[in-house]
Amino acid sequence: MFHTPPEFLELTPEWKAKLDRFAEEHAGEELGGVANHVLFEDDKVRIWEMKLEPGEYSALHRHECDYYLVIFSGDLVAGVSPPGSGLDSFVGIVPPNGNTVGIPRGGVEWAWNVGEQTYHEILVELKETQAKG
Repeated sequence: MFHTPPEFLELTPEWKAKLDRFAEEHAGEELGGVANHVLFEDDKVRIWEMKLEPGEYSALHRHECDYYLVIFSGDLVAGVSPPGSGLDSFVGIVPPNGNTVGIPRGGVEWAWNVGEQTYHEILVELKETQAKG
């Protein structure tokens, strides 16, 4: 496992339409957790696990803190932003040997496995980076 800058598919009109259609069909969903379940938590971190089979998607979630994603497997995973969020949806390409990627707080999205392989990651949530409010 190593870190490489994330790579993204070029969003063709077909891909953009597919992601926009997903966002419209799921608009209004309540916010949920950033992954399937919590593996560990203390005062400093919360560690989540996410597994998505092809076609599966996560709950709509907000990244309240900064995160590190430790990606073990997959091929294509979309981050789909809700309508009006001001953020662009994307399709990330998962390297064959996985990757580690930093994610800043603030984004709202669904993770959607648009590939043909099981997507598996561990999310390390840095609680001390949570916005105070």
